[in-house]
Amino acid sequence: MATATIIKERGIKPSRWLVAGIILIILAILTGVVLSTRSSRQTTTAANTTVVVGRGAIVASTSGSGSIAASQSLDLPFSANGTVADVFVKEGNHVTKGQVLAQLDTRDLALQVANAHIQLENAKLRLTQSTEGNITQETKDAQEAQVRSAEAQLASAQAQLRSAQAQLNALRNPSSNDIQAAEIAIRTAELDLQSVRDAKSVAKNRGQLDLDRAAQSLTQAQSSYSTALQNWQYVQDTGNDPINPTKADGTKSVANKLNDAQRQNYYDKFVQAESSMHNAETAVQQSQLAFNQAQQDEVISVQQAEAKLADARRRLTALQNPSKNDITRQQASVDQAKASVAQAQAGLDQARANLAKLSAPDTTSNIELQQLSIATAEQSLQQAQLKLDQATLKAPFDSIVTTINIVPGSIVSSAQAAMSLIDRSTLHVDLTLNENDVAQVALGQHVDLTIDAIDDWKAQGTIDYIAPAAKEVNGVVTYGVRVALPDSDQRVKVGMTANLVIRTAAKDGVLLVPNSTLLPKGAGRAVQVPNADGTTREVDVQIGLSDGTNTEIVNGLSEGDRVVSAPNTQQPRSPSLLP
Repeated sequence: MATATIIKERGIKPSRWLVAGIILIILAILTGVVLSTRSSRQTTTAANTTVVVGRGAIVASTSGSGSIAASQSLDLPFSANGTVADVFVKEGNHVTKGQVLAQLDTRDLALQVANAHIQLENAKLRLTQSTEGNITQETKDAQEAQVRSAEAQLASAQAQLRSAQAQLNALRNPSSNDIQAAEIAIRTAELDLQSVRDAKSVAKNRGQLDLDRAAQSLTQAQSSYSTALQNWQYVQDTGNDPINPTKADGTKSVANKLNDAQRQNYYDKFVQAESSMHNAETAVQQSQLAFNQAQQDEVISVQQAEAKLADARRRLTALQNPSKNDITRQQASVDQAKASVAQAQAGLDQARANLAKLSAPDTTSNIELQQLSIATAEQSLQQAQLKLDQATLKAPFDSIVTTINIVPGSIVSSAQAAMSLIDRSTLHVDLTLNENDVAQVALGQHVDLTIDAIDDWKAQGTIDYIAPAAKEVNGVVTYGVRVALPDSDQRVKVGMTANLVIRTAAKDGVLLVPNSTLLPKGAGRAVQVPNADGTTREVDVQIGLSDGTNTEIVNGLSEGDRVVSAPNTQQPRSPSLLP
């Protein structure tokens, strides 16, 4: 219509067909616009799937994982060195605080405690004598004897130290004289061995000869005894002379009767022969014993001489090629000798002090010295008792034995762990949180735990520690958090990996939208809301809690509103806004 009017005003006479054509063109244009708009609305509606804003509950949480650890674990060593006498537990045993786990050989330590008791009693007795004035000459003499004994002990300890030091020096730097002396000792031992063999062989042979002579003498004595016995029996039976049965005048028919003196003579010979035979038997026994002893002496003496020769050879070998173990053992001997010298010197000093105190009149300072001696003796007793106590390994807390590294007879030192313990009374998991997450947790907060290795296991722990300061690693700031959990399931082992979920906040009856509906907008968030004509418009919203799937809407929407579930920032706007 507007076009037709313009033509008429210009004085142009339009053709009826021309006007009709123009009208058709205008109608076609209007029809295309309408169809295009409808098509655009249909496309937008199809593309913009919406969700309804509703109310519900939401729980915000943070998660992490960590290894399960025991509340206490300890590698437990003996506090003293020694030889293990007994082990009273096995791996896996539950033990209580103070329970005896193992024991060292305490015989020497018990003697030290007993000696310390004696020293303490002596110190107390000396104090009593000083304060009560009942010191006697006998006590003084006894104290002087103790001084002499202490001096002798010190001299002996010093000699042992010099000898041990000399042996150590010889091991480290053997001189040609030492080696020559060792070689001479070998030759001397060889000569001694040969001399012993020769001497003992001669002694054994002499014993054999003596035994043979004794046996011959016994044979002769037995023969004489047999003759004397026969003569005496003949005299008893006949009364005649068994040697000269006829008279001296040669008469053969008349027996030579014996008088009493002659009979007594035959009896004396019989008794003498019997005694001589017994003496010969005794001599044979003694000779046999002497021969046996000579044989034994030969074996023992030769063995001893051979041992001396072997020892001399070993000493030469040690001088020429000392081993590290030999030097270590000798150094230990030197250290032990030094300790013995120090102990002997202390004993001598104490004995001299006691003697000087006896010789001087009792004074306050003397009494104080005796009191100091008592204190020193008490301290020595406490130290000895402590060493004895340290020979017993006890559990420091209720725990489970996980590892035992000792057996009876093994030698241990305080540097090695005898056994390992863990306390499962309370298990825990340590994890790290970033500064945003740690700001949402608090002590006593509940934590849900699961373990991948145990499908049906769930537990609820409690936060019992939050690090007060951060740790920064590679520019990342984290805070340590400890979660305690109950020890109620023996399937849970120390070292397993646990998954933790910490609920930081929860609300009920709040407006919720899926996280996919939210668009970033500056420092805030926005959603797309569909218009009646199928287009969308952005609406600013204020958000609250989020659980990773849904987010709380604090402001900007109302319950029942629809928002685009997956907003597209390239969607067309309303046609009225098009240019």
